[in-house]
Amino acid sequence: MWQKFFPDYYYESVFEIPYKELKQKDIKALIFDIDNTLVPYHVRRPPTKTATLLARLQKMGFKVCLLSNNGRNRMETFNEHLKLPAFHFGLKPLPGKAKQILKQINVEPQHAAIIGDQVFADVWCGKRLKLTTILIKPIDKKDAVTVRVKRVFEKFVFKSYLKKKMADEAGVPASGKINSGPESQNTDGTIAPGNA
Repeated sequence: MWQKFFPDYYYESVFEIPYKELKQKDIKALIFDIDNTLVPYHVRRPPTKTATLLARLQKMGFKVCLLSNNGRNRMETFNEHLKLPAFHFGLKPLPGKAKQILKQINVEPQHAAIIGDQVFADVWCGKRLKLTTILIKPIDKKDAVTVRVKRVFEKFVFKSYLKKKMADEAGVPASGKINSGPESQNTDGTIAPGNA
């Protein structure tokens, strides 16, 4: 029932994604959500650590973009010094703005990944375009009201995702008992147990 919403990968944070492995898989563009993916919902500008990561990814050869369902002011403030290709009012999970980004940066869907903390916005949008989808654990519990409602249903999707993932790894039916979630990404760029 929930499988169409399953991400291709899940990590604890954007800092634990194995970007070198994405390069090896011919991923050329990274489309990042902002709120609770790159920064907490209430943080208006990227901290140094986040800005450094985004700059490093560009040096690695990725085309880095921002796609948020937030308004113009939020995006312009966040992106003031980053100066990345960015779209506000993304209307995710609708794929229209993501398509515009891909056209603007001249990258085909199979060579792009979307990274975000919401199943029913980021992951679903990516699935519709056949992008590589990467789900991130929300940085903070504070969310917009509309997002809080969706979080209730996301729990069912995530529980089902973990059950299938761990069953696949153990070679047992997906109805098998789950004892823990996926482990996080190693900092040396290798995938830790529990990650695809």
